[in-house]
Amino acid sequence: MTYPTLSERKCAKVAAMADAVEVLARDLAEYAREHGGRFTIFGSAARGQLRYHSDVDILVDFPSRIRDDAWALAESRAFALGLVPDILHAGFAGANLRARIAAEGRRLP
Repeated sequence: MTYPTLSERKCAKVAAMADAVEVLARDLAEYAREHGGRFTIFGSAARGQLRYHSDVDILVDFPSRIRDDAWALAESRAFALGLVPDILHAGFAGANLRARIAAEGRRLP
């Protein structure tokens, strides 16, 4: 019996994470369309540079009345898919970060 190498296990994990990010993106886009807001996935997940220890950076941009619900949905859905979310409200992003997110981010919807 042979066992996968560490490198093979890391590659498999990254592939599974990339698939999970796609499912997450579809779910978040649907929620955003239904509730009049927007999520943006940014960082390594948006650039296609996930590593086995990466988190998934998510910017939440929703009206204040549903912002907490949108945040909770993104967080719970990411964890359910085996991803570690790093969530930020749009109002707390500084100018430099907003520029980086605008350049590399994947806006949903």
